[in-house]
Amino acid sequence: MSITLNPIDYAVISQALIASAREMGVKLIRSAYSTILREARDGSAGLMDRHGNTVAQAELIPMQLGPIGETLRACLKRHPVDTLEEGDFLINNDPFEGGQHIPDVFIFTPIFVAGRVVGFGASVAHHLDLGGGAPGLNIHASDVYQESDYVRDQDKYLAMLGRVTDRGSA
Repeated sequence: MSITLNPIDYAVISQALIASAREMGVKLIRSAYSTILREARDGSAGLMDRHGNTVAQAELIPMQLGPIGETLRACLKRHPVDTLEEGDFLINNDPFEGGQHIPDVFIFTPIFVAGRVVGFGASVAHHLDLGGGAPGLNIHASDVYQESDYVRDQDKYLAMLGRVTDRGSA
């Protein structure tokens, strides 16, 4: 489906999407419990289309938004877009599936219109301590398991949060 927009409609829509992404970034920072996110603003937010392409982004840490599409697509390989339901979210900090390093946790929330996923709200935030070989950042880590814990099995992680669905997964 292709839609032709005149320049004025295009400008209005694009600026509205950018404003939404900026507001997401502001809310992410203002609601942060983590000092590295709240004080150093080590996080980002953006809007993605249903295929993982960036539509709009907040001007926070652009380096974190570089891999955001690949990170979402890795999640969608395990949880295809058409299987998602309202209330679902995807989480990933696996450096082998698009993420940068384990302390950067990506969360993707599907955006539904008329029961169909049209895009995702995306956020990434750096966390100082997610476990691992030493408190905080382990600069002497020789493998990924010493750096921190990472989310490999989203279903198991979501079950730990207490959200179990009738689909047999969390």
